[in-house]
Amino acid sequence: MAVKTLPLAGTRFVALRQPEKLKEDAQKGVAALLEEIPPQTHLVVASEAPDMRKTLFAALKKHGDVEVLGGGSKRDGSRSRAELLEAAAALARERSVDLTREALTVFVDFIQDDTSRMVNELDKLSLRYADQKLEPRHVLQSLGGERALTAFALEGALRERRISRAIAELRRSLAQGERPEVLVGQLAGELRSLLRARALLDSGLDESSAIKAFGGGRGYFVVPRARNFRRGELVRALRQLGRVDVAAKTGRGDAAAGLEQMLLQLSAST
Repeated sequence: MAVKTLPLAGTRFVALRQPEKLKEDAQKGVAALLEEIPPQTHLVVASEAPDMRKTLFAALKKHGDVEVLGGGSKRDGSRSRAELLEAAAALARERSVDLTREALTVFVDFIQDDTSRMVNELDKLSLRYADQKLEPRHVLQSLGGERALTAFALEGALRERRISRAIAELRRSLAQGERPEVLVGQLAGELRSLLRARALLDSGLDESSAIKAFGGGRGYFVVPRARNFRRGELVRALRQLGRVDVAAKTGRGDAAAGLEQMLLQLSAST
């Protein structure tokens, strides 16, 4: 639901609530409007269960406009996430679903805090895989199909600085019909996480302290890999992604080629 106030002193305030309930086409429309917000207009998008893989939330994340609020709770974000991981693990044990630590993290990232869906998806995993030890690929195949699996593989290859593999997964994503601007947001999110982790390590924190400061389960995977990169090359890669993003949205360049070029430059700087 969108709510718009009357313009007071020339300023307008527009609130969009529960955007996660919008269909994909509607999310694409709102995401496109982010580039065209008039001056003196303030747009606030409020969601209790954001899915960062969906179009609108990926666009907001790319713009750096995502803020996590505690809803009046004194618990910090890492504690809240820890509780979600604990709840998911307990539900998985009840259904004899054996998830690796990384698979559990991927599961919670995908489901967020939708408990009813968490139960339904664990039931599906139990029926589909029975007594198997489940890796992230099993979770992603069940939850999001081949596209989700490819997206995860692309992020992992970039994080591990396996550039040839990252380019292969990038091409696979494009072949599956993924739009370049979505891939820009996905890669930018991973690069920002690595840059944040690199900054924590450069501040003098040891790895375990940096993981704790990073917050949540994601730091467990990102912080150790941040040592594969220098701060300067991460900054340059993000700047290049910005240029690719403009090309993708204006049609003034080959966005797919620009994404490959960004990855190749990371490879050349090793």
